[in-house]
Amino acid sequence: MPSINQVVEVATKILQKSPSAVPFFRGKSGMGKSDACIQVGHDLGIEDDRILVVHVNNHDVVDFTGVPSVIEGQTRFNPTEMFYQFREGTGAGLIVLEELPQSSLHHQTWAAGFLLERTTPTFKLDKDVRFLVTGNRVEDKAGAKQLLTHLSNRMYEFDMETSIDDWTEWAMDNDVDSLGIAFLRFRPQLLNDFDANRSVNPTQRAWTQLFTEVPRDLPVELYMSACTAKVGEGAAAEWVASKDLMNKMPSIDSIRLSPDKVEIPTEPAVKYAVATALSMTTEPETFERDMIYVSRMPKEFQMVYVTDALRLHPKLQQTKHFINWAVANKDIFMGGN
Repeated sequence: MPSINQVVEVATKILQKSPSAVPFFRGKSGMGKSDACIQVGHDLGIEDDRILVVHVNNHDVVDFTGVPSVIEGQTRFNPTEMFYQFREGTGAGLIVLEELPQSSLHHQTWAAGFLLERTTPTFKLDKDVRFLVTGNRVEDKAGAKQLLTHLSNRMYEFDMETSIDDWTEWAMDNDVDSLGIAFLRFRPQLLNDFDANRSVNPTQRAWTQLFTEVPRDLPVELYMSACTAKVGEGAAAEWVASKDLMNKMPSIDSIRLSPDKVEIPTEPAVKYAVATALSMTTEPETFERDMIYVSRMPKEFQMVYVTDALRLHPKLQQTKHFINWAVANKDIFMGGN
């Protein structure tokens, strides 16, 4: 099953070639399907104010078609404001129909016509407006229903799976807490552990909200309560215990001051935290000292640091410090080739 980043890449290329195509992203709740749609829009060069995310099941069909009225014996529709900004002549845009499999048959029937004809009862959409559809799978037991056959036949259905590497890349670009990133790299099974029988689940969306919204300086009991409310008791307990452990890691300043002397942590979770924190704050002028310290760690943590640092600063590949490290570690960095 392809990762989110792979599906984003394929969907973007399809929509570049054929604006009338309709990719459909399917997967578990909270795994980042909506963010993936926004990324497709950005990759297509569409600005945020031209991207509309519509939760289909939260609306009556008349919200999409416009309210009908009878004028001189004929039924006419008052223009709907929902899609008016995408009318013919307004240029490129993206409409995301969220959670379509959770919607009623009435909604699905409307969507089938809308996606095919690209019109409302009162105006046509611009030829450069694209569509994306998201939803859960029936087997996820999240309220999804089988789509109407003639609707599903009009779309490219992509099943997606969560990837810790994809989420890490996104999280580093969006200022997510480095300790949170390190924890989920250490426990990737918890990134999207959705169970329909639980009311609260650790999902990609839930972790991101937890790491960005809950103040870490709350009293312990209150912080634990907030974490439990967002990701569930078991996952929250693991995160809080790990966070307390990772807080004992050496400071980044002390590492860069004495990279050959500062102690290497013994706990794997703390090693992940150090490697992640260093990579997220590395700069060309700190790279040499970072490499001195990181080269004293086990190879898997060296790879964590180097991979992330190069993604943030690709030109570091041209430095003698990286080249020397890559030659010495070609067995892990280049698969031994």
